Amino acid sequence: MRKLILGSLVLSAAIAGPVQAGDVSVSATVDYTTDYVFRGVSLADSAIQPGVEVSAGDFYAGAWFSTGVGDTSFFAADEVDVYAGYGFALSDTLGLDVGVTYYHYPQFGGFLDTSGGSAGTYEVYAGLSLDTTLSPSVYGYYDFTLEAFTIEGSVGHSVPLGETLSLDLGLTAGLVDASGGAGWEWAQASAAVSHAFTDDVSAYVGANFALNSDDLLDYEKILASNPKDNLFFVGAGVAAGF
Repeated sequence: MRKLILGSLVLSAAIAGPVQAGDVSVSATVDYTTDYVFRGVSLADSAIQPGVEVSAGDFYAGAWFSTGVGDTSFFAADEVDVYAGYGFALSDTLGLDVGVTYYHYPQFGGFLDTSGGSAGTYEVYAGLSLDTTLSPSVYGYYDFTLEAFTIEGSVGHSVPLGETLSLDLGLTAGLVDASGGAGWEWAQASAAVSHAFTDDVSAYVGANFALNSDDLLDYEKILASNPKDNLFFVGAGVAAGF
């Protein structure tokens, strides 16, 4: 998923600016995480997650994949996310980002099958970000299939450690309000060391700690045999631009 996405500070690879061909650029990432955590929920004990994105001017589109490895949780299905959006500047410091994501779980049904929400769901999002200290952002999401509203805020800061190294820190928090009374809150802190091999290729290793609310724990008890109300996990990845 465009887990930039979207204000989420689950740290991904710090991508050096991709090579430009006119107004079109392509970037690709491959990440490994010891626990796939999405909005405070553990979806797999460990996962490999490649992705690719194409941008043309202010428009972008991409695909992101996740497949669990090793012993995984109840939710450990493969995931394929396809997204598209438009991000543009409202002023010298304020940016707006809008778009749509389709989440697909191939083990549970065909592509574009949204009946019941087990095989796929559609979500729209909009967010504001400030180009200032700590780069604050706030995003709202609405999943039409699950009838779930999510709001998420984040801050982050990068500390140079040398010409090619940086320490990237982030904090995100949010809440979900879903149909049927399901809802929870979560927060996550992240830290990663990134290294730029060239202007177009970089890699990172990082650690994350997430907490979620008692409401989430109660919700997970219905769906999983091993709910987690706090999570520590690490990850590593590489990114390249074309």
